[in-house]
Amino acid sequence: ILRVCIMHRVTDIYGPIPYSKMMDNDNSGEDLAVAYDSQEQVYTQMLKELEEADKVLEENKDLSSEAFRKLEDLYYGNISKWRKFVHSMQLRIAMRMSYVNPTEAQRIAQKAVEAGVIESNEDNAMLHVAENRSELLFNNWNDYRISADLVSIMKGYEDPRLDKMFVKGVQTVDQDGEKVDVYDYYGVRIGIFTQKKDDMINLYSKQVISSTDPYLWMNAAEVTFLRAEGALRGWDMGGSARDFYEQGVKLSFDQRKVSGADEYLANAVAVPEPFVDPVNPAKCNYTPKTKITIAWNEGASTEEKLERIITQKWIANFPLGFEGWADYRRTGYPEVFPSVSNLSNGVIDTNRQLRRLPFPLSEKQGNSANVSAAVSMLGGP
Repeated sequence: ILRVCIMHRVTDIYGPIPYSKMMDNDNSGEDLAVAYDSQEQVYTQMLKELEEADKVLEENKDLSSEAFRKLEDLYYGNISKWRKFVHSMQLRIAMRMSYVNPTEAQRIAQKAVEAGVIESNEDNAMLHVAENRSELLFNNWNDYRISADLVSIMKGYEDPRLDKMFVKGVQTVDQDGEKVDVYDYYGVRIGIFTQKKDDMINLYSKQVISSTDPYLWMNAAEVTFLRAEGALRGWDMGGSARDFYEQGVKLSFDQRKVSGADEYLANAVAVPEPFVDPVNPAKCNYTPKTKITIAWNEGASTEEKLERIITQKWIANFPLGFEGWADYRRTGYPEVFPSVSNLSNGVIDTNRQLRRLPFPLSEKQGNSANVSAAVSMLGGP
């Protein structure tokens, strides 16, 4: 299960990767010049492995959690919760396939939901650790700050989760000849040049995070939004797209211990607000093109409903930026601000953003023949 969780990310970053042949009988794992599987082959193998893992868990479903309580820090040996996580991973993977193999994606998704997925925040996949090292990135090294895109959407929505998720930054401005500190949520545009990092540390907003926080792997809100999208596609997810959409928002509010979800869901007016950069407004200010609102609109087009689902899923999934990137590449949602400075000489379309990462140089040098074969699997540059 852990291998699939990890390598699922890797294949979504690169496309073809060494996977099924990595531990063939004739390969002890010492030879790293291994043939690549196409991404389709990787997905097929990952789903097979999850099926096998689930079968073993089912056979041992009555085993006391004490057997593994000290050995794993995700569910402390609770096999029932592990099975829900496995089925939820199957649902996540199925949705990735929704445009390339909708029939198989629907089959996998419906089977996963029927078997039982994460529905409650009590079953969220949260890895508990002695020290959350991600905290260093925000609080000690000050290398990370919140994106302008997310701040634009959440401020426009007057989202009450803001205060639970982010720390306000402070901007010093002149008011009637006096220096005044203005506290607000300030986001950072993609692709800016950091001239003086120290001037930005207190200005831009950071994540609310401590060294004792667990790592989020998957939450009930994401799984519920996956079911909302499945229902929108006509799959049997056990309910309607609207019901799952609204339940996903409520689960996110509950996870953040925030009230007011019903009022938030009733808002049919608020839209993402224009972004005003406190450092370089001439170059970095941006007005979002999307006018997507919060309240469900049953009469809207399928695309509008999809954008609404993915936008709220993006917020609820924070800080799983990887899932946001995957959804953006798959659906085009949520709207992501274009990079301020595009240094690719036109190779990358700023409006489409990065689609994948190039294969590592070490692979090109040490496994060149197999990398060449993998490039041919991409169906493009």
